Amino acid sequence: MNGNVLVVDDDKLTCWGLEKIISSQNFFVTTVNNGSDALSELGIRNYVSVFLDLNLPDVHGFDVLRQIKQMAPETKVIVITADDSAMNKKQAYEEGAFYFFGKPFGTTEIKEIMKTCLTTQQYRNGAII
Repeated sequence: MNGNVLVVDDDKLTCWGLEKIISSQNFFVTTVNNGSDALSELGIRNYVSVFLDLNLPDVHGFDVLRQIKQMAPETKVIVITADDSAMNKKQAYEEGAFYFFGKPFGTTEIKEIMKTCLTTQQYRNGAII
């Protein structure tokens, strides 16, 4: 196993799709549908990465992102959102996101970002550093 990955999205189809893609890359995947459950999960186990939607039913994704970075700064947070505006992208990176991309996404993109998570310290503004 390459490690644990948490998927946080209120859309069950998105969670299912990400779980299938990521688990095929030899990761253990946990899915939750809101920010509160995501933070609870982070208290239970360590995660290599978190796929985080911004529009959650109980709290905004940026609030969850900030808390993840406080609880587990080494965890790489990948923001996934249908609202992929330049402002959201900028804020995501400022808040400590590892990567940001809009929905819909492709299988290849997810597989590539998982490889990058294992081999890269940070990914900022389109450049691996």
